[in-house]
Amino acid sequence: MKNILLLLTFALFSLIGISQTTPETPLTFVQEMPTYAAGDEAFWQLIMDQVVYPEYEKSMNIEGSVYVNFVVEKDGTPTHFKISKGVEGGAGLDSAAINACRALGKFNPGTQDGVPQRVYLTIPIKFSLNDDAVERLSKQDIKDVHKDAKYICDMMFAMVEAQKSSDQKKIEELKVDFDKRISEIQMKYPDGSVRTSELEKIVNPCMEEAYKVLFGR
Repeated sequence: MKNILLLLTFALFSLIGISQTTPETPLTFVQEMPTYAAGDEAFWQLIMDQVVYPEYEKSMNIEGSVYVNFVVEKDGTPTHFKISKGVEGGAGLDSAAINACRALGKFNPGTQDGVPQRVYLTIPIKFSLNDDAVERLSKQDIKDVHKDAKYICDMMFAMVEAQKSSDQKKIEELKVDFDKRISEIQMKYPDGSVRTSELEKIVNPCMEEAYKVLFGR
């Protein structure tokens, strides 16, 4: 876990963006990010309740994490759902994840300088079969792991957006927030624990994307 966190820190502080956005292009990071109107607890509970494991993928023992990207519009409506990273051979998992996210209600919109903005969010949804270790985690534990994983992945995307905008002030703010939060998160994930394993499974694809940006592969 420590090596992964060090690697993540390196990636966050080294990302270099190459493109600019237009005013109406959805942003990856704003001063006030969108929040689920009903609260985080309701958000993750709804996702867990709505996800249905497809029978084909069950029969073929296909499992893994699906990342759903969508836009929170200026009025808080979630739109433009798509898979940013799926599971090889698991098209049904993609559909199940999309369907679960489409059941979400409105968000409090993201804002920049008090002005509502269109903002990208990415949600990781993990599909797992016959995982005795995971079964030992409570529903609350699973929700906590997903919440922490989302924070880490969101920080990846936020750093990319700040680099694109050449916003050095925002980059420094992100570093301060990340340094504080990652220490708190690390305390909850001792080496070799089930929680750590689950967090790594969700965060690793984000790390892979960071390397693609850093090294072009």
